[in-house]
Amino acid sequence: MPPDNFDYLGGRDSNGNKEGFGIQKIPNGGTFKGIFSNDKANGWGIYEHRDGEIFKGEYEEDRTSGYGEYTNANGTVYYGYWIDDLQFGIGYEIWKDLSKYTGEYNCGKKEGVGIYVWSDHTMYKGEWNNNNIDGFGIYNYADGRQFLGEWRNNQMYGYGEFLWPEGKKYIGFYKNDKKEGFGMFYWPNDRYFVGFWKNGKQNGVGKYIKENKIKYGLWKEGKREKWFKNEKDFSNSMNARDEKYTYYFQWNQEQLKKFMEIDDNNEDNKINNNINNNNYDNINDNDDNINKEMDSKYNDNNKYNDNNNIFNDNNKDKDDNKDKDDNKDNYSNNKSFKNENNKNENENENESKEIKEKNNYNNNDSDNDNNNNNNSYSLKENNKRYEENEEDED
Repeated sequence: MPPDNFDYLGGRDSNGNKEGFGIQKIPNGGTFKGIFSNDKANGWGIYEHRDGEIFKGEYEEDRTSGYGEYTNANGTVYYGYWIDDLQFGIGYEIWKDLSKYTGEYNCGKKEGVGIYVWSDHTMYKGEWNNNNIDGFGIYNYADGRQFLGEWRNNQMYGYGEFLWPEGKKYIGFYKNDKKEGFGMFYWPNDRYFVGFWKNGKQNGVGKYIKENKIKYGLWKEGKREKWFKNEKDFSNSMNARDEKYTYYFQWNQEQLKKFMEIDDNNEDNKINNNINNNNYDNINDNDDNINKEMDSKYNDNNKYNDNNNIFNDNNKDKDDNKDKDDNKDNYSNNKSFKNENNKNENENENESKEIKEKNNYNNNDSDNDNNNNNNSYSLKENNKRYEENEEDED
C-alpha cells in the first residue's frame, strides 16, 4: 500500500519524468494507476475517484482514448470507445434500472444509429442526434403499439405509421408527436378515414368509408361538423392545400386496404408478434453483435420505404397529366405525399408524454486544468401515453 502523503509513486526516466508503471494522486480526489510515458498517462490504466467513479481503459496524453469501461457513482456503466475523454464510435451503456443503449456515439453523445431499451422493454431502434431521438426510427411500446417513421428532438415529426395491437393503423404526417396534415386511419371493423388532421385530431375535409359506403364530411377539432350532400360539394369545399391530395381521396376501400397492408386474418396479432420477436436480452457489449446491428441499418424500414415509393410513383403519374406550370408549382422534383407536410407546420403542440432525465457521468481523469470538460449528459425517456382521439363514426 502506498503512503497517504504522496503525489506520485512509480518509475521515472533519466530526466525525472514519469515513465512506466506508476500511481498518481489527482487533486480532485481521484487516483490513477497505470502506464506513464513522457510524464503523462499513456497506455492502460485505472482511475478511481473517492465518490465511486471508476474508469478502466486506454489513455493517451492524460486523456481517455481507445477502449474503456466507465462506472459512475450512480452505477451507470459504459463500455466502448473514447477520444479525448469523450465517447466516440460504438458503445454500450446500461443503467441501474437495467435500461440499456447500444449504438454510436459522437463527442460524448448518442449520435448515429442506436438501440435503446427501457426497463419496461419499450424499445427504440433508429437514428440519434445530439443525444436525442432524431431521424428515422422504430419505437416499440411495451403495451404492443408501434411507431415507424420520422422523429425530431424526441418527438414524432414528419411521415410515419402508427400501429395499435388491436389492429388500428394510421399512416400520415406528424408534428410534435401529434397527427398533423394529411393522413389515413383504419379501424379493425373495416372503417377508414382519409383526410386532414391538426393537433392530433381530424380537422378539415375528409372521406369516411364503412362497408364500402362512402361519405364526405367536414371535421373540426376531432368532431364532425357536417356531411356533404355529394362528392361534388366535397370537391368544391377543398382549398388549394387540399387539392394536392385529390389523388388519394379517389382511392376506394380496396385500394386503401392494399396500401395500408390490412390483413383481415391476422392484423390483431401482427404487431405483438413483431414486438415479441425483438430479442431485447441479447443487446450487449459484444462488438461483433453491435457492428452487425449497426451495419444492418435496421432492415425493418423496408416497408416504410416501400410506402414512400408508392406515393412517389403515384405523384409522378399524376404529374404526367398536368401542364408544366402546375408541375412546377405542385409536384416539381417528384414531390411526394411525404414532402407536402413541410407546408403544414403552423402549430406548437405537445402530445401527452412523460420525459425523465438521466444525468450520467462527469469524467475528469487528468490533473490538467484543461481536462475539466463536462461529459455528463441527459437522455430524455419517451414513456409516452398516446391519446387516441379519432372520431368513431357510425
